[in-house]
Amino acid sequence: MIRAFAFSALTLLALGFGILVHALERPAPPPSRYVYSFKVDADSLPSGVKLREVKDAQGIRYFISNDSEKPLIINERFQNETLVTGTKLENGKTYQYFPNGVPMEGKTHLKGWQAPFGDIPETILTLAKEPSKIADSRAPGLPAVVPDPESYAIPVKYDGKAHEIRGSIRYHLNPAYDEFYKKKAETK
Repeated sequence: MIRAFAFSALTLLALGFGILVHALERPAPPPSRYVYSFKVDADSLPSGVKLREVKDAQGIRYFISNDSEKPLIINERFQNETLVTGTKLENGKTYQYFPNGVPMEGKTHLKGWQAPFGDIPETILTLAKEPSKIADSRAPGLPAVVPDPESYAIPVKYDGKAHEIRGSIRYHLNPAYDEFYKKKAETK
């Protein structure tokens, strides 16, 4: 019994060390030339849906809420045509979708739309993925030219129908880009 436990412990330790070494071999990508912020077109919000803007040292974030009885579903993800995750806002409350039950002790039987952390009135609104210009602008030596603003649309469902929350993305020069390539040049 003790041998089996010791073998299991050594196997887990070796596996953990292997994962750590693999992670160390894959450094973070260099910083992008740009960072971005986005604005939401208030006219694209369905009835009863509100945004709250928060500005602080981390930048600007938007929190979305829905006081309407009609559900607003955001961040919906499907796998093989089956819903696997999403956020539903309805009647001033936020729900998460759990296809296999809430991953909390004693709550795994609660499947579907649940609010396991109580009544939370809002959630953060994000773009589904960062703009392609962010990944495309990681090469060294790019000029200090800011791209023009571009429009975006976040697909959502409101009262069971497809809807889009629209707005614009604005790009800004990323100071970390210049610092990164300056340090890299100094080390050569």
